[in-house]
Amino acid sequence: MSSSGTGTSAPPSPPPTEPTPGSSPPPAPEGIQRQKRRGSWVIPVVAVIVIIVVIVAVGFAAGWFKSSTSSSSKYSCTAVTSGATLPSPGTIKGEGSSLVEPLIDQWETSYWTGSVVTAYNPAGSSSGISAITLKVVDFGASDAPLTNTQLAAAPGLLEVPEAAGGVVPIYNLAGITHLHFNGSVLAQIFDGQITNWNNTALQSLNPGVTLPSASIAPVYRTGGSGTTFIFTSFLTLKNSYWASHYGRNLSWPSGLPGTSASGNGGEASTVSTTPDAIGYVDIEYALTSSASLGIGAVQNPTGNFIVANVTNTESALVDLHPTLPSGSESWYNVSFLDAPGAGDYPITSLTYLLVYQDLSSAYSSYTLNSAENLVDFIQWAITTGQSWSPKLSYAPLPGFVLTVDNATLSSMMFDGSPVPICVVNGGGAPT
Repeated sequence: MSSSGTGTSAPPSPPPTEPTPGSSPPPAPEGIQRQKRRGSWVIPVVAVIVIIVVIVAVGFAAGWFKSSTSSSSKYSCTAVTSGATLPSPGTIKGEGSSLVEPLIDQWETSYWTGSVVTAYNPAGSSSGISAITLKVVDFGASDAPLTNTQLAAAPGLLEVPEAAGGVVPIYNLAGITHLHFNGSVLAQIFDGQITNWNNTALQSLNPGVTLPSASIAPVYRTGGSGTTFIFTSFLTLKNSYWASHYGRNLSWPSGLPGTSASGNGGEASTVSTTPDAIGYVDIEYALTSSASLGIGAVQNPTGNFIVANVTNTESALVDLHPTLPSGSESWYNVSFLDAPGAGDYPITSLTYLLVYQDLSSAYSSYTLNSAENLVDFIQWAITTGQSWSPKLSYAPLPGFVLTVDNATLSSMMFDGSPVPICVVNGGGAPT
C-alpha cells in the first residue's frame, strides 16, 4: 500500500544481499545514485575554479589585465575645463622652417581666440631640427624629413605633417614675367653649366620670348634649409649630373656659383633687388614680394608647364598618394615630387612639425597642463588651422595624411598615459 494516503507504514525493505562472484552489484536506490553523480563532478569543478583563481591572481600581479595606454588615458581634459591654466603668450616655443613661417604666424595669433600662443623663430629647418634635438623648444619645424642619423640623435621624436606647399623658381628679368623651366635646365643653371639667359636650352623652352644675353645671377639659401632640400631633391630627380655630383641636401652644395641669402624672405628680397637673378622660394614669398619678380612655370611629367598655386599643389598630394609611415617611423623617402596628374605642380612637398612622443620623459619641467596645451595646439593646427592654408598659398592636408597625424597625436604620452586631445576653445576658421 502507498504511504501517501494512510498512516500505515510501508513494509521494510529486504536486507541487502551479497553479490555473487562475477556478478554486477545491484543498483543503488535512486537517492543514493543521485548523490554519487553529484559527487563525481564537484571535485573537478572545484579544481578548475581554483586554477582559474590562481591564474587571475598571477595575471593581475604580472599586469596582464591592465588597460592599454594606447587606447585609454588616466587623464581628463584639464586644459580646457573651467579654471584651468590656458597657455599664456609665448609659452609654446618653436623653431625652424621659414617656408611655413607665414602660416605659423597666422596660427599663433588665431589660436586661443586671438592670444599669441607660440614664440616661433623661423631660423631654418636645420636650426629647427637642432633645437628640438637639444630639447630647448616645444616643437621644431622642418620642410625636410629627418635622416636616420637625425632620428637616432633624438630618440622618441615624432614627425607630424603640418602643411604642404610648392617651391617655385623666381627670377628678375626686366620686362619678362612668364618663363618656362624644366628640372634639367634648372639644375644646369644652378650648377653653372648654363650661364646666360639666352642659352639655347632655355630658349627652346620659351619660343616667342626674347631672352637677354645677360649673365644669370643665381641666388641660393644659406645654412640648412628645408626649401633647399625640396629644390635639390627635384634637381636630383630630373638631372643625372646633379644627382651624381650634388644630390639632395639641407645645405647648398659648396663651390657652386651665386650669392647666398638667409631665409625665404631674404632669398626673395635678394632676387628682387638683383638684376638678372634667379632663386627658389615657397610660393607665398613669391606672391607677396616685389612686383619685379617673375614666377617660373615648371614642366611636369605630362609635359605641361605649371605655375604653382593651391589647387595644383593640393592635387599633386592626392594624385601621388604614397603609402605613409607612422609618425614614429622615418619619412625620409616620402616624396610628392613629380605627381602624375596633367595639372599637378611638380615641386610639391609636405612640411613637418617635430615633437617628442613622451613629453614627461623629454622635459623635466613639463606638467600635464603644458602637455595638453601643446597637443591641443597641434591638433587645432592640423584641423581648424588648415582653413588658413589656402589664404596663404599652402595646400591643406588631405584626408589620408590627416589620418596618420591623428594617430600620431593619439600616441603622445605624459607620465605613462596618453595625453587627451581636448581642443575646445581654439580660434575659429578665417572669415
